[in-house]
Amino acid sequence: MKKFYLLSLFALFSCGRQDFSNTRAYVEGTITSSQTSEDITIEIISNGKSVAATSLSGNRNFVLSGPLFGQGFSLLLSSKIESFDSNRSGLILSADSMSIAVPAGISYLTFNNIRLKP
Repeated sequence: MKKFYLLSLFALFSCGRQDFSNTRAYVEGTITSSQTSEDITIEIISNGKSVAATSLSGNRNFVLSGPLFGQGFSLLLSSKIESFDSNRSGLILSADSMSIAVPAGISYLTFNNIRLKP
């Protein structure tokens, strides 16, 4: 009976909290641009903090992974985005065209193409 009581207390207190300590974002994709690969940087932003950053490889592909500190995250690029195509819906291009907002519930994302403005 004591074990049941302790188990019940544990379940009651552990269900009420949201713990993002193990949640990670994984983003991969390809970028089309007239700029050289080394000039383009990509970051994952979670709760206003940069959690991962990279520059493009020679074949214009990128892979990023980093921890999430809240719900949703943004993909920030060093150049303005003209358009993008992804395996997920609900992504929003920011008003300044520098980032893509990813809603809560999406942690794995593939961009078939991100086209940057010339």
